[in-house]
This record gives sequence, structure tokens and C-alpha cells, in this order.
Amino acid sequence: MRDKLIPIKAICLILLAGAMLTSCSTDININAPNLDVPIVYCLLDTESSEQYLKLNKTYLVSSAAMDNPPFAEDQYFEGNIQIVLERWENNKPVEFIDFLPTNDVPKNPGFFPSDTNLLYKADTKILPNALYMVNIYLEDREKIVYAYTKTIGDLNVVDPIELEVRKISLNQGVNYASKWRQVENAGIYQVIVRFNYAETIDSVRTEKYLDWPQAFSNPITNVDYLTKDISGTRFFYILEEGIEENEAALREALSIDFFVLSGGTEIKYYIESTAPSEGALMERPIYTNLTNGLGVFSSMATQEVKGLNMASTTIDSIAYGVHTKQLLFLDHNGERNE
Repeated sequence: MRDKLIPIKAICLILLAGAMLTSCSTDININAPNLDVPIVYCLLDTESSEQYLKLNKTYLVSSAAMDNPPFAEDQYFEGNIQIVLERWENNKPVEFIDFLPTNDVPKNPGFFPSDTNLLYKADTKILPNALYMVNIYLEDREKIVYAYTKTIGDLNVVDPIELEVRKISLNQGVNYASKWRQVENAGIYQVIVRFNYAETIDSVRTEKYLDWPQAFSNPITNVDYLTKDISGTRFFYILEEGIEENEAALREALSIDFFVLSGGTEIKYYIESTAPSEGALMERPIYTNLTNGLGVFSSMATQEVKGLNMASTTIDSIAYGVHTKQLLFLDHNGERNE
């Protein structure tokens, strides 16, 4: 059975919250003794009716503490916490939605404990091109953390689309172009390609997948459509690097999924601020749009196009190509010719 898929926005929150913040664009000193600075990540998803927010506090790691992971109280605020999402129109809030705690989304293992992954969840549909504000009240700290964002517009993917006759062709020197309309208020885009396959070992068949994130794309002025070329040559290197060789495994290429993501300008600024500096001595402040805290409050949209068939030539290249023949995939006839 294929593992249950976690919402992409929840994964984004976990990844963002795992980053160590060493500086910021506000006057908050996160290394000050006994100062628990709130760190908030919330990406409102206009394509979903479930919204997630991640709230942590800064944790100062010394070399002596690297072998001693923090306890839950070192990561999370205690006491009464109220988190409210407000939608604004005509300079006033017109809708109020509560975020409530949840442990439904598992966390990947690492330095920070994974037995508890506290998120906050709101069951609500987010409107495109709307102004939202998040308010976080920490009673024990007598502190209010807040931020505003203008949500992005509607995301419309033009290619690929779900058609039975459509075949995805990825071969050496042959690329596939994904295409979508520009989105209002979006600052960044990303395409994720998912390769679905089956693996049979000792008569036990398991469905698996390998995700291949593409480089980020930025908006372009005076252009209605944006495209992203998926490299056919690079595709086979990705399979070679991402799938383990196993002489006992017989594999079958199943389908290709596309995930096209668009994110608000706040996400763009945050990613740019955390990118490696060009100069060895340059220290770039990490972007935040939170008042009385650190992090990002922004919006995103995801369009999924799933279950696309692969061209016969692509399936055969996976089976017998120089980079992937050792992975023991069947060809398009369901055979394996050594």
C-alpha cells in the first residue's frame, strides 16, 4: 500500500520551522538570555479547506547541548494560546476563524523530538485576492503576535491536463514543458514531478513514488503564461540517484503526477533571504513579516494533475537505459529482456 500523503502545505510548514534562525530583519535578538521568541509559519492554501499554522519558540543550541535534544517545553509555549484568523474588507474584519491544536501530521526524525508535532488547524476555505490577518495571543507571555497577507489569485494549469490520450515523454534530450497562467499576488512558483512505480519482492507488491522538485520560477511581467521545462536527461539521473538497487526487486513504471505550486511574495522574500550569500563575509538578514515574532505568514495554491501515462519510449528507456537498467524495471510490454 502507498503511504498516506500528507498535505503539501503541512510539509512546507515542517520544513520551514526546522530552519535555524540566526538573524532577523527586526530588532528582536533571538540569542538574548531567557527570551522565548515566537516563530510562526502559516501558508494559507486557497485550494484547500484545511489550513495549518506552526508555532514554536526559539531554542538556543550550544555545542554541549547537541547530544541532548530539547524537551517539548523547550519548543512549545505553554498556557492559554488563542490563534484567530481574520478576513478583512473595507478596513475592518468581517470573518473570524479559530486555529485549534492538532497532532495529526507526523514529523520526520531529526535533532528535535518527533513523538509530538504540534500544529494548529483551521477548517475554512480561503478566498483568493483577499486580505487576511492572523492574531496569536500568548497569555503567559502577555504578548500578541500578528501579521497581514494578501492572498494570491486563482491558479490555472494549462499543461499537463488529465487526458487518457496524453502521454508524458521524458527521454535523453527530450523535455516536457509544464504551463500555467500567471497568478495575481504570486511571488514564486514551483513544479514538483512525482514518479509512481511498483516494486515486487518475494511476490509482495508495493506501490511507491519518488518526488522530483524543480527549481523555483519567478513571475515575468507582460506575460500571460509561464512554463517550466522538465529535463528528460536529468529525469534518468534522478531515478538512478533516488531508487536503491536491489537484485531481488522487480519494478514497474506506473504513472507521472504533476504538482504546480504558486506562493505569495512573502515566501519569495523568505527563500531569497535564506539562500547562500554570494560573499563569504556577507550576512543576509532573514526575512519575516511577523510583528513581535519571526517567521512567514503568506498564501499558496497547488494544482495537482495525477495519473498521467508515460510514453512507451520513456518506459523502455527506464527499463534498459544506461543510468537505470540496474533498477530492474519492466518495459512497456511488461517484460524484462536481459
